[in-house]
Amino acid sequence: TGGPTTQWMNMTLVFQQAISRARKCIYIQTPYFIPSEGLVQALQAAALSKVDVRLMIPRRSDSDMLRWASNSYIQECLRAGIKVYFYEKGMLHSKAIIIDDDFCTVGSTNFDFRSFEHNFEANMLIYSHDFNARLKSLFMRDLRGCSRVTSGSWRHRPFMEKALESVMRLFSPIL
Repeated sequence: TGGPTTQWMNMTLVFQQAISRARKCIYIQTPYFIPSEGLVQALQAAALSKVDVRLMIPRRSDSDMLRWASNSYIQECLRAGIKVYFYEKGMLHSKAIIIDDDFCTVGSTNFDFRSFEHNFEANMLIYSHDFNARLKSLFMRDLRGCSRVTSGSWRHRPFMEKALESVMRLFSPIL
């Protein structure tokens, strides 16, 4: 569990440790991707180390502000080789991280500041090859309902989107 009354930011530490130990793959599903600088750097380091890092977020969100803030992190992810996918079938609300073949976490924690620092959250940490394989299979099934974001298409999105993303990035720590 994690929350504002604990001494440590438990979920941030769990996510950071899991990401830093990955050797083959990191698959993330989250409705809101507003990570701390440390988590972005951990994901970038993993991708630059040839770990298969995939991020799945919804194309449409229940909050435009959160969508713009999430999208403000995409370019730096793409630059490091992180594969970013927009879920097209509606609002993706899954919160899962799959690491390699034997660890995953699912629960209420979004990949964002509010979940890490302000909300009371609970996740299961699962060390099971079989469960991990099933969750990875579900992730791959969900990928069929996604479109992959490419650096070229991302660079050429409308100026107004880029501006809104930049403004909302400033507010990321309080969203």
